[in-house]
Amino acid sequence: MKNIVKGIIAVVAILIVVLGIIYMNKGTEENRENTLVVGLDDSFPPMGFRDENNEIVGFDIDLAKAVSEELGMDVKFQPISWASKEQELSSGNIDCIWNGFAYNEERAVTMTLTDPYIKGENYFILKNGTTLTSQEELEGMKIGVQSGSIQAQDLEKSEFGKSVEIIQYGENLTAFMDLETEGIDALFCSNIIGNYLITSKNKDYKTIPSENITVSSGSVIAFKQGNVELKDKIQNTLVKLNEEGKLDEISNKWFGKDMIIIKEVD
Repeated sequence: MKNIVKGIIAVVAILIVVLGIIYMNKGTEENRENTLVVGLDDSFPPMGFRDENNEIVGFDIDLAKAVSEELGMDVKFQPISWASKEQELSSGNIDCIWNGFAYNEERAVTMTLTDPYIKGENYFILKNGTTLTSQEELEGMKIGVQSGSIQAQDLEKSEFGKSVEIIQYGENLTAFMDLETEGIDALFCSNIIGNYLITSKNKDYKTIPSENITVSSGSVIAFKQGNVELKDKIQNTLVKLNEEGKLDEISNKWFGKDMIIIKEVD
């Protein structure tokens, strides 16, 4: 009799454990479904970076928060290696790449992309005092660029890229510091991050426009190929918030002007 009772107790205990696991997994799945996991480079000011309190802040951070709030979703910002961003997305570790992610045709084939929402231009940053005035004069020099960025891809493919030594960095901040110590002759990047770096670091640096390297229609948000439902949901929310003036407000906060290029719904 005692053995039977012990057996029943053991079975009940096992059932309690199993049901607890099922309940916890169900809760986790429900929370995950209502959470937007944003993959980003957390060293990419002003789009996404860590402030003096080690909090992730930035222009894209504010956009993602505004969209998630409108959709009634939680948002989680997941720092990733920018060089492996595509793998992070395809594996499902993140729901989207939202971090000054520039559009190009190759990315449009391998990922599902929103329409561009902000546009910048690419240029070279040089230390002040240089006598150089054109891209052509940079031939034979060391040009820094962020690894895995659209700038790195386009620079490598360009004719000009064949005439320089390309030095790749994990993020632009390190490249900018190397420029200051003359480890490189110029930094090739978007003027969105470039202007912020120059201003925030209070540096009197010179810029030279790029020629025949990059033709970009602006930054987009990237999703796993085929995830049109989530893309449309966020795209439509961006349009709505733009019409309400929210995106203009966020843009002015970070850039001092309206740089939003989202088209209004007809």
